[in-house]
Amino acid sequence: MLTAFERDIAEIIKCALNGGAPSLSEGFDLESAYSFAQERQITPLVYYGLSNLPDFMDTVTGKKFFKSTMNLSFFCAEQGDAINTVLGEFRKNKIHHMPVKGTVVRNMYPYPEMRLMSDADILIKEGEYPKIKAVMESLGFVEQYESDHELVWKRGEFSIELHKRLVPSYNKDYYEYFGDGWRLASVIDESTGECRMSAEDDFIYNFIHYAMHYRNGGIGVKHVTDFYVIMQKNPALDFEYIERELDKLGVLQFWKNTKRLLDVWFNSAESDDISDFLTTKIFNSGAYGTAEGKMNSEAVRISGSAKSAKLKVIMNVIFPTYKAMCQKYPFLKKAPVLLPFMWVFRWIVTLFQPSKIRAQKRNVDILSRESINNYHDELRYVGLDFNFE
Repeated sequence: MLTAFERDIAEIIKCALNGGAPSLSEGFDLESAYSFAQERQITPLVYYGLSNLPDFMDTVTGKKFFKSTMNLSFFCAEQGDAINTVLGEFRKNKIHHMPVKGTVVRNMYPYPEMRLMSDADILIKEGEYPKIKAVMESLGFVEQYESDHELVWKRGEFSIELHKRLVPSYNKDYYEYFGDGWRLASVIDESTGECRMSAEDDFIYNFIHYAMHYRNGGIGVKHVTDFYVIMQKNPALDFEYIERELDKLGVLQFWKNTKRLLDVWFNSAESDDISDFLTTKIFNSGAYGTAEGKMNSEAVRISGSAKSAKLKVIMNVIFPTYKAMCQKYPFLKKAPVLLPFMWVFRWIVTLFQPSKIRAQKRNVDILSRESINNYHDELRYVGLDFNFE
C-alpha cells in the first residue's frame, strides 16, 4: 500500500487540479513536502493543492512555497511569451511546425506553472531548417547543439528543442512506429504551417515519451500527472484505438499498469504490488530519473548485454562517439578528420577537472552485471522491455 507521504502528495495534487482542501495524514511534514516538490519540479502544483488548507500561508514553509511559486509563475509567463513569439514567426513564415509534449499539455492545467518544463518541444521538417535557423537567429536564439533527434536553441533562460523526429532513431522499436512523426500530423492551416496530432495520437506519443524516460533511467511525478489531466480534458478519447496502437508498440501492459497507478493516486482505488512498485520508483526518480537508472540504461544501449556493458561504457567515456563529440564541438561536422585530436584535447582538459573524473568513476562503479540484470527484471515486471533493436 502507499506510504502516508505518497498518499498525501497524490491527494494534494488532486486538490490542486480539482479544488478543495486536501485531507492529510496526522504528522504530515510541510518541509518534507517542499523539498520533495522542489526536487521534482512540481512546487506550484503542490502549492496550489496546499493553499486551501487553513493557516497554510501563516507557516514559514507556506511562505517559501508562495515565494517559489510566484517566481516560477513569472518564469512560466516569460517562457510562454518566448514560445508564442517563436510559433508566431513560424506561422508568419509559413514554416510547418507542431508543438508537442509539455508545450501542449501545460495549457491543459488550470495554470501553466502547474506544469513546469525546462524547454519547449516543437516538431519541424528538416528540409525547412535553413529558413527556421534564420528565424531563430532573428529572435535572438543561439544554436546550442544537435542530437540524434533534436536541435537545441537557447535565449537566456529559455530553451527550444526543435525535433527532427519524435523519438531518437536509436530507439528502434518506437522509431519504427513513429518515423519522423509527420505521418501523424494534420495541417490546421496550410497558409501558416500549423499542424497537430489527433488527441489520441498525441496521447500515444506522450505515453511513449513517458515509457522511454522510464526505461532510460526513470520518470517524475509530473509526467504521470499529465495523463490524469489529459484524460480529464479529453473525456471522449478513443481508448479502443489507443490501446490497439500501444499493443503494436509493445507497451499495452505498461499502460494498463500506469492506468491502475492513476486510479490509485487520483480515484481512491486500492493499491496492489505493481502500483506500489511504480509509485516507489517514480517518487524516488527525481524529475527525470536517477543516475543509477541512467547508467544501467546507457550500458545496455551501448553494449546490448550485461556481460560486456561496463567495459563498453568505459570505452565510451574515453572515446565518445563522433555524434557525441559533434554535440560538444560542432566544427567536427565539417572536419571529422580532427576527431582523434579532439579526443586528446578532451583528455587534457579533463585532467584539470578532478571532480569530473571522480563523478565519472562513481557512475562507472554503479554498473555491475547484477545491477543491469535487476534493471531488466524491473522493466519486465511493469510491462516494458529494453529492445533497441
